[in-house]
Amino acid sequence: MPAVPEGDTVLRDPRGRGSRGRRAFARGVPYFIREGVDGICRNALMSVAAMTVMAVTLVALGAALVLAQTLDQIARGVEQKTQVIVYLREGLDLDDLGALRARLTVIPGVAALAFVSKDQALAGFQQSLGGKVNLRDLLSHNPLPASFVLTADRAADLQAITAAASALPEVEHATYGANAVDRLLMVTRAVRWGGVALSAGLALVAVIIVVSTIRLTVYARRTEIEVMRLVGGTAWFIRWPFVVEGALTGAASAGLALLVVVGGYTWLATETHAAFPLVPLLRPGEVAMMLAWKLMLWGIAIGVGGSLLAVRRYLFM
Repeated sequence: MPAVPEGDTVLRDPRGRGSRGRRAFARGVPYFIREGVDGICRNALMSVAAMTVMAVTLVALGAALVLAQTLDQIARGVEQKTQVIVYLREGLDLDDLGALRARLTVIPGVAALAFVSKDQALAGFQQSLGGKVNLRDLLSHNPLPASFVLTADRAADLQAITAAASALPEVEHATYGANAVDRLLMVTRAVRWGGVALSAGLALVAVIIVVSTIRLTVYARRTEIEVMRLVGGTAWFIRWPFVVEGALTGAASAGLALLVVVGGYTWLATETHAAFPLVPLLRPGEVAMMLAWKLMLWGIAIGVGGSLLAVRRYLFM
């Protein structure tokens, strides 16, 4: 059994009130850390198994976070490009266009607008045909209407903007591609909520694994724990080495998972960018910064939580 440091009578309450209790707890911190490290070394095989399983779980969690973030960024990029096309009635003069521009500008949610004349619309359609056909030779007049192109602050505002623009008397018709945008918003919401649900599920699996692993360690040391209780060790004095052990296990697992996820993403992003250069992917540095604190926080929280659950049985028998 490990030696209890001097002053254990003061350490009965590691959360002790006043300066005396804080000084006692501070003197016990090296002991807790040493015992936590020793616990990992004494049970090296089980510790490696716990780290491996936790690392695999955190790799899956990290991959899910990166996927959700990447899809969210792509969705935001597409959302920002969605626009409302407001087609105008024939016969509007400059005064009518000026008044209409002013009314469209003040519609809630409109970030910017641009005017497209009949000639510009025909030239754009001509360009989309690749110059193989000269439409001016085939058409006696330009059938395309002039329009305003409205850019919204958010894709969720497009429907309201379209309804407000359609109600204006100078407007023939307004559209924003409702089906495509609605599907995009649905996918975006599904990705966000799916990422949250997947993260919660993987965290639960990791906690169960850590509890099972550290419970074996606690069971192997149950006699030692009972002796410490008999000589006056408090519940928290007995808990702290296992808390440190769980925190170290979680931190090591998070570091390993971070290396795997960032390394895999770097390779995948390089290959994807070479094949699809226009896809807006996150930079590997951004992924590393985003995942570093999240995986470390998850790893330590899961390790500490699992340790507390595992040791609880032997402290409240």
